[in-house]
Amino acid sequence: MGAVLIILILFFSAIGIPIAYSLGISSLITVIQQGLPLMVIPQKLFNGMDSFPLLAIPFFMLSGDLMNGGGLNKRIIRVANAFLGDLPGSLPIITIVASAFFAAISGSAVATVAAIGGITIPAMIKQGYPDHYAAGVASSASIVGPIIPPSITLIVYGASLQLSISKLFLASAVPGLLLSVSFIAVAIYQAKKNNFPKEGKADWKEKINALKEGFWALMMPVIILGGIFSGLFTPTEAAVVSVVYAFIIGLFVYKGFTIKDLPRILGEAAVSTSTIMLILATSKILAWVITVIKLPVMVANAILGLTDSSFLIFMLINIILLVVGCLMEANAAIIILIPILVPIITQLGMSPITFGVLMTVNLCLGLLTPPVGVCLLLGSQVAGSKFEKAVVSMLPFFAVGLIVLFLTTYVPALTLWLPGLM
Repeated sequence: MGAVLIILILFFSAIGIPIAYSLGISSLITVIQQGLPLMVIPQKLFNGMDSFPLLAIPFFMLSGDLMNGGGLNKRIIRVANAFLGDLPGSLPIITIVASAFFAAISGSAVATVAAIGGITIPAMIKQGYPDHYAAGVASSASIVGPIIPPSITLIVYGASLQLSISKLFLASAVPGLLLSVSFIAVAIYQAKKNNFPKEGKADWKEKINALKEGFWALMMPVIILGGIFSGLFTPTEAAVVSVVYAFIIGLFVYKGFTIKDLPRILGEAAVSTSTIMLILATSKILAWVITVIKLPVMVANAILGLTDSSFLIFMLINIILLVVGCLMEANAAIIILIPILVPIITQLGMSPITFGVLMTVNLCLGLLTPPVGVCLLLGSQVAGSKFEKAVVSMLPFFAVGLIVLFLTTYVPALTLWLPGLM
């Protein structure tokens, strides 16, 4: 029945049914077939969303929309341009750095490629970069969003296992920064190889002016992350602070939007949030069904029965996660796979904190890969490029992402050093 359940999910997703409904319908069929009580379904739907840490999701989504509408993103890009414009392939590097800054507020990869890529992709194409390369670099840079704290994906993971969200954020900081630095190295190498243009060197006057104009935008991640890591406020409270800050700066300082624009901004954030929350609700039903039919026990026994080498088992788990990331939305995949994989990794001695970061990095790489590849698909649409050409341009960034994933898996200090300092 476990195999049938997974096949049903993949089948419904393949024929175009949204993932939230695919999970719900498949779970309902299994509940009926197993003779389980139907009253559990509404209870699990409610429990899937009834979590205080999950309250951070709508606020971080709203803060990202307020940043975009308030012009904070443009200031961040200007600062990056002033200090990085003289490097080979400066615009791709600016895209990566600006995406990392935006990631430190929104926590969403899709929001990052829309907000930052929407500005830098047309600029790269105008400067002579191939449209598929512009799509590839902006889409790759966006996956840092769910890795660098705050991360919506890690909030979902932590809430599911009752783990400290702050420790998960600290654990993801080093891999997230390492991923950004690796992407910059790839961009510089490709720029030198292909003789890509530079933006030009800015004088100190321009740098100072860019810093002055972008000061309030740059202070946002400092306040949010500083408040979380210092213990001044929780990640959920930090999400509220980010909304208030983005609202005040966007409305009164940068004047990027007016009161009349708020219904539209609130509506966009509500749609994005409701999509995630519905996935979490239906995933909760599926997680319960999986547990009841004892699928985690069977999968664990099957994997552990293949070999007694923890190295090979972790490699196999990574391969499974990469495949799942190609097919399924990250938050849904986390809810589904937690009851299956966490017992295995804890038995092998891996910290759940490390595994949360491992899952996040792994599933974020899936945002770039066909058949779904939602970030790369969105980047290709913005650039007006063919999806298959954007896939080729993305591959070097994907390759260094795999290296970071390998280090995250087999070097525990990479994720546990900062939480250990707490």
